[in-house]
Amino acid sequence: MRKIYFRADASATIGYGHFIRTLALADMLKDGFDCTFFTCHPTSYQVSEMEKVCPFIPLQEETHSADFLSHLQGDEIVVLDNYFFTTDYQRAIKQKGCRLVCIDDMHDKHYVADVVINHGVTNEKLFSIEPYTQLCLGYDWALLRFPFLQPPQRQQKDRKIEKAVVCFGGSDKNNLTERFVSFLQKEPSVKQIVAIVGDKYQTDNVSQSYSKVQYRHNLSASEMSDIFSQSDVAFLSASTVCLEALSRQLPIVAGYYV
Repeated sequence: MRKIYFRADASATIGYGHFIRTLALADMLKDGFDCTFFTCHPTSYQVSEMEKVCPFIPLQEETHSADFLSHLQGDEIVVLDNYFFTTDYQRAIKQKGCRLVCIDDMHDKHYVADVVINHGVTNEKLFSIEPYTQLCLGYDWALLRFPFLQPPQRQQKDRKIEKAVVCFGGSDKNNLTERFVSFLQKEPSVKQIVAIVGDKYQTDNVSQSYSKVQYRHNLSASEMSDIFSQSDVAFLSASTVCLEALSRQLPIVAGYYV
């Protein structure tokens, strides 16, 4: 069985998007390929999620680049997902003899990969690639977890907005979560707020006046899907979690921040 090595990280600094979508791809392919996931200093939540899909190998952050290359024999398909994998690192993997897939939102470098997946754009002219590189662009290539690939069960509802979801990913440096919770807390029509936060988010210091809010973290894909299916609106960053909410036909308010 052909081997696929998946390489992605997650943390409170970079968020969990790279890790979640790459693991979603591994889940899609695990029955037809020998899959192994490589990640730096995984949290207990990451370990529990990887164990549902495939074996994993933890890497040390200080030496992860060289350590990962040392595992390559040349007959693997390698999937990279992060912004710091340079063109030179791509070449090092290709020189081993591996096939290479890059999942990347930024299109800010030259790609020597065999395949580049970017669900956010459709303009091929934005990419600097080799003649053999295949581009997989647009929402047809969105890497969603299994529950979000199922038909939505949403019932047609009236326009009341009583249950709201707030989620700004695993890295909410500007604490947008609290700003939106504070706003929604004051809305008379909103009866319940679910704030989905990263495992490093400090809820101890959150104002006790937010009587409507429930903080959730380390949720499974099924739990996320259920929350989206049962809610009336979601306030989200424009990321993978936004696509997951859209797959449940949940009305969203989304944007990006720098």
